[in-house]
Amino acid sequence: MNLRLKKKHLVQVVTIALGSMFALTAHTAPSVITNGVDTLATIDDAGYFSETGSFGLSFMDREFVNHGTFWSFYSLNANGSSIGIANENGGSNPFNSTAITDIDGSVLVTSGLGSDWSIVERVTIPSSGHVAVQIQLTNNTGATATNVEWGVGIDPDQGVPAGLGYETRNVINALGDGASVTATSSDGWAITLADLIGGSANAVVAYVDPSCCDLDPHNMLMSGQAPGNYGFSDVLIDLAYDLGTIANNQSISFGYEYVMAITDPFTPPPPVPEPTTYAMLLAGLGLLGFAVRRRKETA
Repeated sequence: MNLRLKKKHLVQVVTIALGSMFALTAHTAPSVITNGVDTLATIDDAGYFSETGSFGLSFMDREFVNHGTFWSFYSLNANGSSIGIANENGGSNPFNSTAITDIDGSVLVTSGLGSDWSIVERVTIPSSGHVAVQIQLTNNTGATATNVEWGVGIDPDQGVPAGLGYETRNVINALGDGASVTATSSDGWAITLADLIGGSANAVVAYVDPSCCDLDPHNMLMSGQAPGNYGFSDVLIDLAYDLGTIANNQSISFGYEYVMAITDPFTPPPPVPEPTTYAMLLAGLGLLGFAVRRRKETA
């Protein structure tokens, strides 16, 4: 796929940047975006969901992210190395970004001046339960960058407000254009992290992190995970983008959205015993068998 951004898209980037100087309200951190009815997100300066309040990402007053250890992140690789990881857990802001609220209600996140990589992130609520993120990424390093990769993800914990714990049923729905992964609490509250088709990526994968917490998009891209059910557990759900080669001063665009909905509740599977539990069970059965044999011998 051709990664070159057309001239009209470059004009859009400049227009957004210039317009933001005049058409944005006074900056307050964090920036709240809402449809005024049932969907709300609080965006940190770095561009992930904010850890400063009880609501990071919510639908119908159910919070999906800010429980326990807060995890929402994005990460950038280039030339085989990590460029930066912006992570709600720890409050990192590697690109010195700032979030501001536009007069149209959207949130615009821009990286600091002089950064080798310029990141412009626009967050909108296109419809009920949907929080969309559009990314424009520009290479300012002075050289062509290869193996550019982007990762994004959250730790979905929407069962906590209902007293159901941190586990969710985690399903990869699709890979490639429109890749998505869904996490559902046992009472039926679901969140899907989905690619917005039409971006400038060579490949897009959905990923269920089996260990918590690998934030490296290269590992996600190489995982080989296929569509399917990845069980009921407390994990991160992610998307990873292979953006290929980006020339100096070249910009590319892509996007994803968080889709929250209420679905059918289900009964979670019984917990799998730990290996030590199995060992104790086998030892107990062995002692029981020994006692039975002794009783027969003495009888």
